[in-house]
Amino acid sequence: MAAALVVGEEAPNFDLASTEDVVLMLRDEVPRMAVLLYFFDGDGDRVRADLKNLARGQRKLKEAGAAILGISPAKIDALKALQRDLHLEFPLLRDDRDFSSQYGVEAASEDEPSPPALYLVNRDQKVLWRACPVTAIESSLSEIDGALKALPSSTMNYPKTVVNSVVNWWVNKVRSPRAA
Repeated sequence: MAAALVVGEEAPNFDLASTEDVVLMLRDEVPRMAVLLYFFDGDGDRVRADLKNLARGQRKLKEAGAAILGISPAKIDALKALQRDLHLEFPLLRDDRDFSSQYGVEAASEDEPSPPALYLVNRDQKVLWRACPVTAIESSLSEIDGALKALPSSTMNYPKTVVNSVVNWWVNKVRSPRAA
């Protein structure tokens, strides 16, 4: 197992089957928004409570420019059942090739599941924040919110001509019904 990633390191890419019946790749997700990765094992009380807390914080995370992905070695059918039972509106991914070890997440032992871990990955696919293992989702969410607020705008690196043409299109589109 690799050492836990630290803030500023590049997050390893993955391509994992999701409960939405598609393969999700980290490098395809991060250009649009930051991604909060929740690594978990099993579906015990702790994991269920964490997932419920993440679901409660999902709207605020989305407003701050982040999406949630849950990652577990469990089979897709078990993950779909967990997603359905908890009414989760974010995908759960099956880590069938142990990508979690590249993040430094402990492997489960025969007696005990691995402790959950959280990684916030920015749009440059760098680790922005981490808790490995995570202690409390509630306090983590407030720290994550602070880290997201410190991120520059997603349009910051767009060329001025692109931004100006989008603004021009939007202004003219909005004004045209009023002018008529």
